[in-house]
Amino acid sequence: MKTNNLKVILTSGFAMFSMFFGSGNLTFPVLIGIEAQSSFIFSVLGFILTGVCLPLIGLLGIMFWEGDKNKYFSKLGKIPSFILTLIMLLLMGPIGIIPRSASLIHGSFETLIPSLSIVVFNFFFCILIAALIWQKNRVIEIIGIYFTPIKLGSIIGLIVISLVVANHTLTSGTPALDNIEAGIKAGYQTLDLIASFFFGSAIYGYIKQKISAQHPNTPESELKESIFKCSVKASFIGGGLLSLCYIGFVILGAKYAPHLADITGQKEKFLMVIAKVAMGNYAGIFVAITLFVSCLATCTIVASLFSDYLYEDIFKKKITREIAIVLTMGLSFTVSLLGFEAIYILLGTLLEWIYPLLMVYAIYMLVTSLMNYNKKNQSAMA
Repeated sequence: MKTNNLKVILTSGFAMFSMFFGSGNLTFPVLIGIEAQSSFIFSVLGFILTGVCLPLIGLLGIMFWEGDKNKYFSKLGKIPSFILTLIMLLLMGPIGIIPRSASLIHGSFETLIPSLSIVVFNFFFCILIAALIWQKNRVIEIIGIYFTPIKLGSIIGLIVISLVVANHTLTSGTPALDNIEAGIKAGYQTLDLIASFFFGSAIYGYIKQKISAQHPNTPESELKESIFKCSVKASFIGGGLLSLCYIGFVILGAKYAPHLADITGQKEKFLMVIAKVAMGNYAGIFVAITLFVSCLATCTIVASLFSDYLYEDIFKKKITREIAIVLTMGLSFTVSLLGFEAIYILLGTLLEWIYPLLMVYAIYMLVTSLMNYNKKNQSAMA
């Protein structure tokens, strides 16, 4: 039983890492490293606070509610909960993560093929996502088993090789408190707290399906406890992998600051420049593929989530799921034509007010859930 559970935990943990690590996670750690220089450790602390700790709070909170996001937000009331869910899914999906990812990947490939049309590239990128989510029940498995090994291996390879050959001596950057603040704000831009509510629900559902199938004769109370514990362990595996990658990318930003300082308005090209400096012109192909796989994994899950929300909650199954997918990807494609920088500014404005509110709610829900969980355990022992 433990061996089977370990496989489920590892697959889920890797899938969680792959879901979270998208366009913002590849870009914003580098940006704060450029600004921080020798004070990068403070930027790391700020970024991990909002880019890892807050999403973990959201994940653990949703796990206590057995992955049911509707019950999780029910304390807000039916209409506020519906509106908030719609806003969050729009930010995650067709006006946020998906178009930003498409623009990031296009910007990377554009350095290799200057004539590459953003319209043509982003169109086929959206078509590919639609094809991957056409079969609903395979999304988590595809991400955990196929995408993550390529994604994780490529990211680690890029970080290690680039750091080994880096020869820039770090200079004094901005003050420590400024770096912490910059890290916190950059962590907002990942959208990972918002994503945690929905990714947690998807991961919990996957773990529940696998463990229930493996142990059909286990009592329900014991099965729920096992699913919960596996979900928590998977969350920490995903969070740990994210933290390691963030630290590496922040240091890369600091080490390669002289080469990146003049292109802070073209954030989508950061990693391409680093790779070319560290490994030569041909390394650009490697990085472009890394970015492609990284963003595709995240976009696949958020597109699936938003399509299902349209199909089940907005249109009440009066349209087919396939039409919901087409609507999702059509809106994503349209917004993606704005370009990375415009989407970055748009999201930054929206997140300045919505993120603090969600942070307070997530902390409140986790604290109350932990208190109820402890009370239940004490009653069972009495």
